[in-house]
Amino acid sequence: MPPSYGQINDDVLNAMEKPGFAFYLAVVSLAGLAGLGALCLMYQTQAGMGVTGLNRPIGWAVYITNFVFWVGIAHSGTLISAILYLLRAKWRDAVSRSAEAMTIFAVMTAGLFPLIHLGRLWACYYIVPYPSQRQLWPNFVSPLVWDVLAVSTYLTVSLIFWYIGMIPDLAAARDRYRVQLGPEHLKSRIYRALSLGWSGSGSQWHHYGRSYLFFAALATPLVVSVHSVVSWDFAMSLLPGWHSAIFPPYFVAGAIHSGLAMVLTLLIPMRKLLHLERLVEMRHFEMLAKTIILTATIVGYAYAVEAFIAWYSGDRVEWQNYKWRVLGPVAWMYWLCVVCNVLVPWLFVFKRLRTHYLPLFVISLLVNVGMWYERLMIIYTAQGHDFLPHNFGRYLPTWVEVTITAGSFGFFFLFFVLFTRGLPTVPLSELKGQIAEEEIPPTQPCLNRVAQRLPQHRPTVLAVFSNAGSLVTAAKLCCDSGFEIMETFSPVKIEQLPEVLKLKKSPVRLFTLAGAVSGLIGGFWLAGGTALVNRLIVGGKPPLSWIPFCVVGFEGTILIGSLANLLGLALLARLFRLETLPFYDPRFSRDKFGLLVSCGPEQVEALKERLSFARPEEFHVHQ
Repeated sequence: MPPSYGQINDDVLNAMEKPGFAFYLAVVSLAGLAGLGALCLMYQTQAGMGVTGLNRPIGWAVYITNFVFWVGIAHSGTLISAILYLLRAKWRDAVSRSAEAMTIFAVMTAGLFPLIHLGRLWACYYIVPYPSQRQLWPNFVSPLVWDVLAVSTYLTVSLIFWYIGMIPDLAAARDRYRVQLGPEHLKSRIYRALSLGWSGSGSQWHHYGRSYLFFAALATPLVVSVHSVVSWDFAMSLLPGWHSAIFPPYFVAGAIHSGLAMVLTLLIPMRKLLHLERLVEMRHFEMLAKTIILTATIVGYAYAVEAFIAWYSGDRVEWQNYKWRVLGPVAWMYWLCVVCNVLVPWLFVFKRLRTHYLPLFVISLLVNVGMWYERLMIIYTAQGHDFLPHNFGRYLPTWVEVTITAGSFGFFFLFFVLFTRGLPTVPLSELKGQIAEEEIPPTQPCLNRVAQRLPQHRPTVLAVFSNAGSLVTAAKLCCDSGFEIMETFSPVKIEQLPEVLKLKKSPVRLFTLAGAVSGLIGGFWLAGGTALVNRLIVGGKPPLSWIPFCVVGFEGTILIGSLANLLGLALLARLFRLETLPFYDPRFSRDKFGLLVSCGPEQVEALKERLSFARPEEFHVHQ
């Protein structure tokens, strides 16, 4: 039997109660590991990059491996939350919030490693893209500058997308703590501030639904572009093993592959420890495992195509580099990747293995290990065996690199553990929405368009219902009876309600369009204007190189479009205050639905009689 609205609410919010000893032990241990990595970074900064295993010709190694690995881990969150949302895959609902949180923390972790690899941390100032009035000219033709744009845009958009999705659930936490602990308790005040005065009104849900859809539409191409840009750090060079057009789709597929494995790694213990068995079920893990079969197949295909390209190209240097990678002293790394990234995940074709927690967990760990080594293999082998034999070299990481890498894992898991106790780990409103969809019967639109702005000088009648179907039926009855000024309250977004009430399309789309166009123009202006300040010819390209500038324009389109979308939602849904709407009942964020109808003093009894056909649980008349 599926859980009810109230049970979903309780299961998720109970996990946010006061944690036990194991939680504090995990926090202290992970914080200690991250702190140890930070101490090693301080030592490296003082002593110089000579404490690492970097040498000639190996200039990029473990630090860049970590950067690519963590950016890849971040991709599955956007895949699950945005792409599968657009495809209306219902199984994503239970796991999307944790995957989105994983995205944020993985990008935060990835962003540390270009600074760590730089050695002189303060020199990062010179790669930040901005206009050249200070006589510094960021090179917008360089993939390294594209990286800064892509990763910072990805972090910003993912953070906004994650937070916007949590607002209805934060309101549920606010109302729960307000009832249990009182309105002045610290928890109540924190969640009241975070929920931005969310009331679950029909007008708010109307704008929220469109805004969330546009966020998903903007994030979908972004998830493809980010790891494509990261791959261009390598593919734009001429080194054998790097200079290949297959890198963008190869890196994107590998990123999603590793990210899905990390979702399994995190969610399997989280489900048990937070007692979310009723909400996060085996079928969700099974769907993740089936998706991993697909991504493993794509990665295996990329391995085969990479071999074919090296052979078919007729390039002797490329072919000898590939043979050294497969048969030379580093061959153990290549075959480890083949086994862990392709052969082991294919075991999920057996239903028995993808429907038991231990095989799911073990295989996900092996995929994570394999994908980390794949990044190291790609980065190391191309430099260690390039064009000239006298330039061949070997690499071995030092204890400093190993400790900083371990510290990054502590940093990532620390944030995730804190997230599991401080915020809803499962999207309440989306799981409740699945129940609401089954309750709503097919309903024809009202005869007239409904107005949602209630006049203050007229009486109102508030009817409270226990299911979404009764709310939609009551709204239709009132509208057809001539009561055309009303507002609804709901813990979920009811897709049919705007159609039944004939609501106008949300203007949030205009904000998004204006922001996207402005970002596109601004991106080209930033890159082109900077190039014209000092007309440098870099890499044989003219100062105004419009094709490389498309990367800057694209990132500007997504970034400014997302920020404008957020602004439109905040203004239209009035998410800039701390207090809820008048007549709001805290039960409306848990398991009750409300219909607030405006009428004349002489119409109150007739309205109540009309609403009685929808069987409301309560009536409240406000004069």
